[in-house]
Amino acid sequence: MGREAEGVVPARSSLVEEMALGDLGDDRLNERRNRLMTVLERHPDTTFPHICADDAEVEALYRFLRNPRVTPDAILAPHAEATQRRCAALHEVLVIHDTTEMVFAGDTPRAGLTPLGPDRYGFGVHMALAVSADGVRAPLGVASLIPFVHKTRPPGTARRWRERIADPDKESRVWIDSVDAVRGRLDRPNAAIHVMDRGADSYALFATLATRGDRVVARLAQDRAVVAEDGAAATVAAAAPQTAVCERQVSVARRQRKNQPPRARQQHPPRAERVATLHVAARHFVMQRPHALPSTLPRSISVNVVYVWEAAPPDGEDPISWRLITTESIDSVDQVLQIVDWYSARWIIEEFFKALKTGCAYEKRQLESLQTLVIALALLAPIAWQLLLLRHLSRHAPTAAAKVVFSARQIAVLRAAPAGQALPPTPTIGAVLLAIARLGGHLKQNGPPGWLVLGRGVQTLLVMESGWAAAEHASRM
Repeated sequence: MGREAEGVVPARSSLVEEMALGDLGDDRLNERRNRLMTVLERHPDTTFPHICADDAEVEALYRFLRNPRVTPDAILAPHAEATQRRCAALHEVLVIHDTTEMVFAGDTPRAGLTPLGPDRYGFGVHMALAVSADGVRAPLGVASLIPFVHKTRPPGTARRWRERIADPDKESRVWIDSVDAVRGRLDRPNAAIHVMDRGADSYALFATLATRGDRVVARLAQDRAVVAEDGAAATVAAAAPQTAVCERQVSVARRQRKNQPPRARQQHPPRAERVATLHVAARHFVMQRPHALPSTLPRSISVNVVYVWEAAPPDGEDPISWRLITTESIDSVDQVLQIVDWYSARWIIEEFFKALKTGCAYEKRQLESLQTLVIALALLAPIAWQLLLLRHLSRHAPTAAAKVVFSARQIAVLRAAPAGQALPPTPTIGAVLLAIARLGGHLKQNGPPGWLVLGRGVQTLLVMESGWAAAEHASRM
């Protein structure tokens, strides 16, 4: 692991201990949360009824989820505070923002959810994930979680565009609300670089961030009006440099075909995994306020735009083309490449969403209302982060001592299992995680273990540890 992130993530307390630091205002609620986190950490992809010992336990769980005193902010608060502490230990951090759709199947409507089609209901959630800004991009934790419900209007009542722009509760507000939430938690807000995809393309957002000195790297979706350094009026696309100042190779993640709305499929078409050679250039502009926006916003803002394009994509693949708006300096090639690398880290939040939806089986939860689903989301989000973290540690901190991540009992339990019998007396994180991956079904010929197989292995280890602890207790009686 790089010097910046070394020791920050491995030195954390256990997730259950971290979450137990929060106060829900009632000892019984705190105890119920702690018990839930313990069993969910062991079985993140198991339905709520199946993690309960009996019917009384099931009823107590649903009372907890329905309790009006239990809010997502209160549930997530201790993890967000621990995330802040991990961020504070680093010089700079990336805060990656994105929105995803949570979709639940079923022929019965769920209270508070929006119909999305035949037997499909859902809501949106905007999340911010903190990662280290150095090359290793260590996941530091969930920095913000904002659920929202899509507004539906009767046919024939669509609002005019001026009404949509002026709406103070429009969905695009979640981007600035998320930045505000992160700013309120960080000791040094200017240490955070906010990384955003095309959904953040909003002059109002950029003007707000630039005015107060927030740092941002965001991908433009629209071709915006600008004034170039020579005073000529143009658009971002029309003023694009024709010659690259440098190149950068980046890993492009595989994108599978999913059951997505048409707009999402258009914006994120399927693609194969590959290494792409990108051409890079940058220019300074003064961006003009769109005519439709209110005069309360600045008439113009000073921005930098980094152009990234793929000149020779593989046959059948769409070329990569990014226009990145940023408040960061572009005075040197290294600075321009740094901006490209920071935006390239955005894929990590896609992996986090995958850990949440697949590793924690969130969209298969049979809960009856938005309230209960959002509470469950706040419980599972830190667990999804931990699954993502395990994969990171296996790849970037394999030589660190295992004892800084795993307890002595966990290492002893693992050593007693066939998967861990070859562990050395002082095992490393890499050795322990490889043994854990074997518990999850990993085969050496399949390459480095991913977070799914590591997650299954951790579940098995935690169940084994529970039995080990029960045996130790019985031997003392």
